[in-house]
Amino acid sequence: MIGLTGISYKTSPVEVREQFSLSKEEIIPFSELLQKETEISDIVVLSTCNRTEIYFSQDKYDFQMAAKLVYKTLKHFKGIENKYWHSFYSYENDDAVKHLFEVASGIDSMIIGEDQIIGQIKEAYLFCTEAALTDAVLMRLFQKSFEAGKRVRTETRIKMGATSVSSAAVQKCSALFEDLAAKKVLMIGAGETGGLVLQNLYKNGITKITVTNRTEEKARKLAERHHCTVLPFDQVPSHLYLYDIVIVATGSKVSLVTRTMIEQALTERKGGSQVYIDISVPRNIEENVEGLEAARLFTIDDLQEIVNANMEKRKGSIDAANEIINEIVAEFSEWLASRSLRPAIKAITYNMLKVTKEELSLYNNINSEETQHAIKEFSNHLTQKYTRLFIKNLKEMTSNGKRTESLKLVNELFSIGNE
Repeated sequence: MIGLTGISYKTSPVEVREQFSLSKEEIIPFSELLQKETEISDIVVLSTCNRTEIYFSQDKYDFQMAAKLVYKTLKHFKGIENKYWHSFYSYENDDAVKHLFEVASGIDSMIIGEDQIIGQIKEAYLFCTEAALTDAVLMRLFQKSFEAGKRVRTETRIKMGATSVSSAAVQKCSALFEDLAAKKVLMIGAGETGGLVLQNLYKNGITKITVTNRTEEKARKLAERHHCTVLPFDQVPSHLYLYDIVIVATGSKVSLVTRTMIEQALTERKGGSQVYIDISVPRNIEENVEGLEAARLFTIDDLQEIVNANMEKRKGSIDAANEIINEIVAEFSEWLASRSLRPAIKAITYNMLKVTKEELSLYNNINSEETQHAIKEFSNHLTQKYTRLFIKNLKEMTSNGKRTESLKLVNELFSIGNE
């Protein structure tokens, strides 16, 4: 049985989720405790800022008991005394498989279609596999999850458009300029948002970028990482005219770019227009800039409209994504069910060969070598024919392993487990 016990941004706030987060260094000690307290040893732990999920494969307990034991062991391991079971969700078999495929595809993410989660799943799977924590079922399950993630992203429009303000800023620039790669960009601000903007600029082929920040060392480190040039912060007013696009993302409480500064820049550009994008909160570009004819100003609210529109478009791809996911869930379910037939198939083959061998031995001493060979050939042919017939009927009777009651009868018939 495949099971899943987890907690995510959908069921709990960050102050609860962080209590159950498992670092890479904690996974093996946790697995050892789980093995000791429950005898569940085959697991994959996926722990990110938005979720902690423990996938497990076991046949010792019924599902509800197994899920509760995993939860209690996690609480014990993390030293948590408060009750949080109401914040956890648990799925078994096809439901657990479908959930993992949804996570891998990005449709269960806070930002629909985001790519980061698939890398996190691969890292979690590889770590647990290298630590010998996964069985054949979990290995197959996670490999199919990668297939689901790839197909959803390539066969649907779930990755359409920007889903963050930083990426929306670059999308806006792309819409405004046909020759965006030739434009010069000034990035004011060297924080996390500024770094994300730079990443998106480079993805779109823009390389003529200058970075500035009140703390020059911070600007220099960011510039080195992204191969940009650095402009001393106090030189911004006198150099503003050099840039086609100016993006501001700082935590300043006052405007860093004023109408006067922009008017001077436009005068020096001699009619050349400029685009200003302010993704700071509070705003760092004076509001009255919007009245300047040659300067176009876009604020965080403008960009949020782009993000929201793209998110709606991505939501429109969820039905198509689910069709792909359901197809791969069915494939995995078929494979998993067929595994349950292996002991029965092995027993049928073993018992048929055993009977044939015993019966042939009775003829070895009373017939010529030629007759013995003929009898052996005929017996082997008959054995193989009836073995194939039994296996064919077995698959039909059990719906390829899915009808467990029929499978139990077959197991008893061929004395599986007693050999």
